[in-house]
Amino acid sequence: MQSSVKNYKANPVQMTKVISLEKGKLPPQAIEFEEAILGALMIDTRAIDELLQVFNNSDVFYKDCNKHVFEAIKVLSETSQPIDLLTVSNQLKQKGCLDLAGGDFYLVGLTQKIASSAHIEIHARIVLQKYMKRKAIQVASDIIELAYDDDTDVFHLFDYMDVETAKVNEIIEKGRSEMTYADALNAAVERVQMLTDSDNCLTGVDTGFKKLNKHFGGWQPTDFIVVGARPGMGKTAFVTNTMLGAAKAGDAVGFISLEMSTEQLATRTIANESNFHLNQLTKTGFEKPEYFSGLLRKVNELKSLPIFIDDRPALTIGEIKRKARLYKRKHDIKLLIVDYIQLAGSDGSEDIRVRVGKISNGLKAIAKELGITVIGLAQLSREVEKTSHKRPALHHLKESGDIEQDADAVCFIYRPAYYGLEVDYEVIDDDCNTEFIVAKYRHGGVGTIGLHYDENKTKFTDNEVKEELKDSYSSDVADIPKAMPKEAFYSIEDVSDNDDDDDNPF
Repeated sequence: MQSSVKNYKANPVQMTKVISLEKGKLPPQAIEFEEAILGALMIDTRAIDELLQVFNNSDVFYKDCNKHVFEAIKVLSETSQPIDLLTVSNQLKQKGCLDLAGGDFYLVGLTQKIASSAHIEIHARIVLQKYMKRKAIQVASDIIELAYDDDTDVFHLFDYMDVETAKVNEIIEKGRSEMTYADALNAAVERVQMLTDSDNCLTGVDTGFKKLNKHFGGWQPTDFIVVGARPGMGKTAFVTNTMLGAAKAGDAVGFISLEMSTEQLATRTIANESNFHLNQLTKTGFEKPEYFSGLLRKVNELKSLPIFIDDRPALTIGEIKRKARLYKRKHDIKLLIVDYIQLAGSDGSEDIRVRVGKISNGLKAIAKELGITVIGLAQLSREVEKTSHKRPALHHLKESGDIEQDADAVCFIYRPAYYGLEVDYEVIDDDCNTEFIVAKYRHGGVGTIGLHYDENKTKFTDNEVKEELKDSYSSDVADIPKAMPKEAFYSIEDVSDNDDDDDNPF
C-alpha cells in the first residue's frame, strides 16, 4: 500500500496569485469555511464523496496551506486509503510539504473546529463562490493590463477571456445540481401526463414542418441535430424554414452563418414568407412599383421575429460557444443553427478531421450546457455522387466520424431531380419532390419523410402548395374579378367589377 502512495502523483499546488486591489480591500475569501471543510474531511471519511460533487480543484481554496492539505486528502481518497489526522500528516510528510501545510499543530486545530460533516456541501458552495469572485477579479485585472499594452492583439485578448472563463466553468460544472433518479422518474410521469392531456404532438421547438413535428415532436432541448447534404440540395433553405417556424412560434433562434451574409439570409426569409421569387429580390426587381407595398408589409412582419444572426466567417468553436451563451443570456434562445460545421475555424494548425471532431463535440456540449437544440449543417463527401442513386448515407459524412457519434439525430436532404433522376413515389408522397432521410435518431425510429422544394423561392414545404396571387405583392390589392364565359377573350383591364358605367371616365 505504501508503494502505491509514493508512486501516486499529486497535482502541484498553485500558490494563490496576489491580486492588485484598491487599498484596504481584501480578495473574497471564506477561511473559516475552508478550515471547516478540511476538518470535516479528516473526521468523516465519507464526506470526501459529497465534497467532490461540488469541486475537486485545490485552487478553490484561498490559503496556500489549505491547498496542500486538500491535495493530500484527495490522494488518500483516490488510492482508497483511510482519511484521518494521522494519514493526512503522513501523506504531507511523504511529499515534503508538511511545514507548508502548517504542520501537525495546524492539522490538529482543523479537526477541533467542527463536530461533524453534516453541512459540508453548503460550506463547499460558499467557498466555491468566493473562488469565482477572486477569479473574476484576477481575469479582469489581467485583461486591463493586457489592454493597456500596445503589443497585445485584441483578438488574442478576447480569446484569453474565453479560455479563462472556460477554466472556471470546468471547475464549477461539478457544483451543478444533479437530478436524482427519483426526480427523473417523476419528470417522466409528468411528461406522459402532459402528452396525454394535450392534442398537440409538439413537445419541443417547432420545426417549421407538420411532418417533422409529428416525427420528432419538435426539436428537443439538449439535442444535437445534424442535417447533411451535397451542395445545391438546400441545406440553408431547410434551416431557414425551421428558423422561421420556431421564431413564429415565439422561440428565439440564434443563427451562426459561416457561409452566407446576414443580408442574404434576410432576403431568403422574405422569399420564404411571401410570393416573391428570389430572382425578383436579388436580380430583376419588380415589374410593377405597387408591389413594394407588399414587400414593406412583409418586412415589417418579419422584423418582429426573435431571430439573431452572426455572419462572421471562420468562427472557432470557442467563439461559437461564447456567442451561444450570450444569445441564451440576453435572448433566451431555444434553437441554435450553425451553417456549416466544416467551415468553422481552427485554434491552430490541426488536422481537419481533428478540428471537425472538436467542433462536433463542442456543439453537443453547447446543447447540453444551455438546454437548447443545436442544428449543425454538414457537407457530404463526393462519394455520394459515385453511387447510381445518389442517395446519401451515414458513411458519407465528410471529414469526421465524430459527427455521427455526437449527434442525437442525423438527417439528409436528397432531391433526385437535381441529378436528373426520377422521384421514387413509393418512398414519398406524390406531391413531394424531396426525401428528408432520418438516418439516425437516438430517441426514436428512422425513415424517410417527403417534403416539397420550390426552387424559385428556395423554400421547403410539407407538400406542394399552389399559392394565390392575392396577399403576396400588395397589402391592399383588390380581388381579381372573375370573367364570364362571354368575356373569356377580353383582357383583364376590360373586365369591370362595377356595374355603374358612370364611374368609367372613358
